[in-house]
Formats: sequence, C-alpha cells, structure tokens
Amino acid sequence: MAELALKGGQALRTRPFPKWPVVTEDEVNAVMEVVESGKWGHVFTERTERFCDRYAEYHGVDYAIPVSNGSTALEVALRNAGIGPGDEVITPPSTWVATNLAPLIVGADVVFADVLPDTYCIDPDKIEEAITACTRAVIPVHIGGYLCEMDRIMEIAREHDLVVIEDCAQAHGSRYKGQVVGSIGHFGCFSFEKSKLITAGEGGMVTTNAESLGDLAFGILGVEGRQGQRLADGRINIGWNYRMTEFQIAVLLAQLDRFDEQREKRIENAEYLKPGLAAIDGIEPLRQSPEQNYYSYIFKYDATRFKDVPKQRFMEALEAEGIPLFSSPSHQHPAYRSPKFRWPGKSYSDVFCPVAEKAFEQEAIGFQGTWILLGEKEDMDDIVNAILKIRENIEELV
Repeated sequence: MAELALKGGQALRTRPFPKWPVVTEDEVNAVMEVVESGKWGHVFTERTERFCDRYAEYHGVDYAIPVSNGSTALEVALRNAGIGPGDEVITPPSTWVATNLAPLIVGADVVFADVLPDTYCIDPDKIEEAITACTRAVIPVHIGGYLCEMDRIMEIAREHDLVVIEDCAQAHGSRYKGQVVGSIGHFGCFSFEKSKLITAGEGGMVTTNAESLGDLAFGILGVEGRQGQRLADGRINIGWNYRMTEFQIAVLLAQLDRFDEQREKRIENAEYLKPGLAAIDGIEPLRQSPEQNYYSYIFKYDATRFKDVPKQRFMEALEAEGIPLFSSPSHQHPAYRSPKFRWPGKSYSDVFCPVAEKAFEQEAIGFQGTWILLGEKEDMDDIVNAILKIRENIEELV
C-alpha cells in the first residue's frame, strides 16, 4: 500500500495554512470611511499624504510616491532617471517578468546578469561584466525578500555613473545592514498586489530622496499635477495617470499598523524552520539574513540525493502532502519569446545564465512565506515532516 499522498496514501497535512490577506475591522472601517466621504480618488487627501509620510519615514527617505502597481513603479523610476531608447538596463533573470518589461516600456534594452547561487539575487561580478558604454541603470531584485549585496552594487554604480533602482516588490521591511531596502539605491519600487507582504489587492510605491527626484516623478501621476505642486513649484505635469485609489490607501494604512508584528513572526518561523530543513540530506535552505522579511521561503533540492527524482516530480509529491509550492522564475519565461514583448533587435534565445537556469530547471523550490510563515511552530514542523516522508518513501516516485 502506498504511503505518499501522490500515490494514493494519506496526506500528511489536510488543514489550511493561515489565510491571506489578514482582514480586520480596521480595514473594514477604513474603507467605509472612504465610501462615506465621497473622496474615492483623484484628489491628494490628508489620508494619502499621511500614508506617504508614514511610508517614507519607515524607509528613511524623503519621498514615497504612490502609483497604480509595482510594474508602473518601475516604469516611473526609469522615466524619472531619464532612461530611454539606446540605453541598457542590467537586471537579473530570476525575477517576475515586470522587472524586465519595464525597461522595454520606456524603450531601453535589458541585459541579463546571472545570480548568486546562495540567494538567487543578482551577482555583482556579473553586473560589472555586463557594463557597456550604453549601460545607464541596474535593477537589483531582492527576490523573495532575500537581500542583494547592495554595498558592492552601489560601489559599482558610483564607479560607472549608473542609476540603481531597487526592486523591492517581494521585500517589504527587509533590512540590509540595518537599512530598509528601497532606501539604499536611487529609487525603491514596491508592489501591493494581493500576495505581497503589504497588500491592497493592487498598488505600488516609489521611494526616493530629494537628490534623485527629477521633474517627472510626481507630475506623471495624474492630470492635475497636485502631487508635484505639493513638493515644489515648476514641476512638469505630463498628464499620465498612474494614481492609486483612496480605497487602496485606506487598506494599506491599516496594513501598516501590524506590519512589523507580522514581519517578526515570519522571521521567527524562518529561523525555526532552517535547521530542520538543513538536516535533511539533499535539502539546502538559501542563505538567510536575520534582517530579511519573507515573501517566499526558498530552498535547494538536490535530486541526486533523492534517487534522481526530478524537481517537478518532487514538488508534486510535496504539494500532495499539503504543502503549497512554487518554482523559481527565470529569463526563460515565455514572455521573452513573444514577438509582442521582444526588445527591438534583441533575441534572448542564446542567453545563458547558468546559475539562474539551474535554479529554474533543477533545484529552486519555494513556498509563500507571506502567509505560510504566519503559521505556528507545528505548521513549520509539517513542512519538514512532509519532506522527510517523501525521502523515506522515495522509491514510490522512482
């Protein structure tokens, strides 16, 4: 009789992990206040200003600029930095496609730089190798909340006069040497999409300091240019509309009130989980920082220690035991092959990033830390025990 759930056995876990998003009376009451006020958007209200100020203060920056989503946050930062046709932007392959489509939208070319094997964040050495006379910017991605080596990246940027745009869509509250990500580069870009560590279903934010704030930063958000007038006279109002609604602002303010408590819970559970996973032959957690938050928790799977069972088959078995998973993203995403999204004159069919490709094809496995790491210690034990169960019955998958 089979033991593994994938083969007909009893699943190790049947109860759900914590729900996400967490909804309390705070969100409900805040949204009702917006409904009753009649000010649903378009106007820069006291509530919006309070949220921007709180977000900027939390990150230790001068300005926090609300936008419609994380993808447009990247576009706003690129446009504000003057990136356009003929420019090259260095990005990692291990990221959601928005990171690499944003340069396309402003007319720039993407140049992929491989990632580090212990965090899957962009490799500073590969950034240096990729720099040409056309390079204008680099977008380091704190993938899953894991931390890029920002000291080295900023050193390279200063040497080559590059703009650094931190993609923090999956890293709200992660800290690099005590400094909150999104405050280290020239710009920080955040997403508030439904799965993110702070969420209003959608929305985004650009963080920056005064010295990086150009004429476009606020003017592109809407036809009134109200935000630009709030900062300084004479800012250019292009008239584009990337505004966030007042409903989103209300929800996000409520989310901020308990954000640090949730962050500490995730870190505590991640630290608890690490030794249990590391003790399993063939499982290796990525290098963790005690200061990072976890959009996802990622570990490496070594098929040679599991009777050469492929990663995808192992993932199917683990999900059948009640542990929801996802795989690492890659520059092999179909979007990069589509003629609708192909960079002019560029083909990525022959681009080879061995670390990222090995992660995508063979070893990187993650689960959604956003909500799973809000569970209790017994939930973390279930993750370890599910992997142990598969290991003990690996012959059923061969």
